[in-house]
Amino acid sequence: MSIDPTGSLSTPATAGTQTTNQSATLGKDDFLKLLVAQMGNMDPMSQSSSDPSQSMQQMTQFSILEQLTNLTTSQTALATNEKQDQAIALLGKTVDYTAADGSTASGAVQKVDFDSKGNIDLTIDGVTGISPAQIAGVS
Repeated sequence: MSIDPTGSLSTPATAGTQTTNQSATLGKDDFLKLLVAQMGNMDPMSQSSSDPSQSMQQMTQFSILEQLTNLTTSQTALATNEKQDQAIALLGKTVDYTAADGSTASGAVQKVDFDSKGNIDLTIDGVTGISPAQIAGVS
């Protein structure tokens, strides 16, 4: 017995509601749901069921997918922490930067702000909203 991977795993939407798929790719949870559905529909007495090695391959693929997802999450957190550490290290330093109007300016970093999206804003000599990407030099 085979499972149609394009079939819905959830209950159909009721009248008046509409569901949308925000991501066109399958994640590890979707993969696990497919695997569980496939295993639940297997007939252990049938010769046409998938062999144990195929099930083991699928479990291995799921394990690899989960570990890659965990690694990506860890790498993203590490990169965010590194950017924040570098921005904090600028406190009190004199920097040359490109102002919003395109001119070059210089001043001391007085404040570092982080928002919930991971963006970093510097305050340099009272000028706010300066991105670390605008910095041309540090002294």
